[in-house]
Amino acid sequence: MVEKLLEVTRMPRSANKMTLLLLCSIAVLLIISAVITTTSATTIVQLQPTTISSGSSVIVQANVARNGSTVTLSYYYDKNGNGKDDDPGSSWVTIANVTDGGANDRDNSTNGYIQFLWLTPELSPGQYIFKVADPYGPTRTTEFTVNNAPLNIVPAVYGAQGTSAKGLVNTGNAFSVIATVTGNCRLCHQTDNPTVQNPGVNSTQVESLFSADLSQITGSPTDNSVQPNIVHHQVVEWSGFIASKTLANNQTLNMTVTGTNPAGNLTTQATAYAGVNQAVNIPPTSTSETANGTAATAQSSGSSGNPLPGFEIPTALAGLTFVAYVLSRKR
Repeated sequence: MVEKLLEVTRMPRSANKMTLLLLCSIAVLLIISAVITTTSATTIVQLQPTTISSGSSVIVQANVARNGSTVTLSYYYDKNGNGKDDDPGSSWVTIANVTDGGANDRDNSTNGYIQFLWLTPELSPGQYIFKVADPYGPTRTTEFTVNNAPLNIVPAVYGAQGTSAKGLVNTGNAFSVIATVTGNCRLCHQTDNPTVQNPGVNSTQVESLFSADLSQITGSPTDNSVQPNIVHHQVVEWSGFIASKTLANNQTLNMTVTGTNPAGNLTTQATAYAGVNQAVNIPPTSTSETANGTAATAQSSGSSGNPLPGFEIPTALAGLTFVAYVLSRKR
């Protein structure tokens, strides 16, 4: 035994140095690993979409440093567009506190990341900074752009037989008008506190944003600005009206819907057409008043469009990358 101990003590100094270096390297790696485990979960912040109209909805995704922790979301108007919060008159505005697995977390799971639906307020066009402040990790920011735009309205007239009687009214019978509205999700989320998850619908506020000129079909001059009586998600409807008996057979009528972007104050008018006792298939036309007061006319194809503008292929790929990260983290 004594001989073996003597052999160990006779080991070359270079071997001792190598052993010491190896032990130090392992210690450093363990420390770095511990730090990364604690803070790496705050490296992902994504907005979908990143270009919006004022009042639209934005899906916020971010991971947090610790499961179950609470982060603070806020935004900043970057007037000079340099990516810094150094603009005179601008300040950070708090959106909400979101707890992983809490009421404001849309995935309803304590899994290390949050998903929040932000219904944006009235925002001036330009560049903005979005911030996620994590008490257990570094603060992260990303950018988004506001390009305010009018609503997209596609109205249609339906006769007493419902959707099978599109573009048809019969003298003395009931008719309805259904308008598909996209380009601003605030239409279905008008509340005093739009940052609360599942805010519900204030029907009165939504209905006040729309009117329809039904007078050419009802024959009543007082029906030139009628508010809708039914509001669904992205659908506004006028129903329970009767076509006037004075309508001439096979004549073509028109009906105009007016809608206003609730945050951007930009107005869109769209006209649908119907035939008396014989259906017509004329695509609706729309006119939008832009921010500078000019008007642009377009013929609608009848497509409802994308309710959340900006979900392009790159965004979809980014979302898939985020999901893959979360799944790998769960393992």
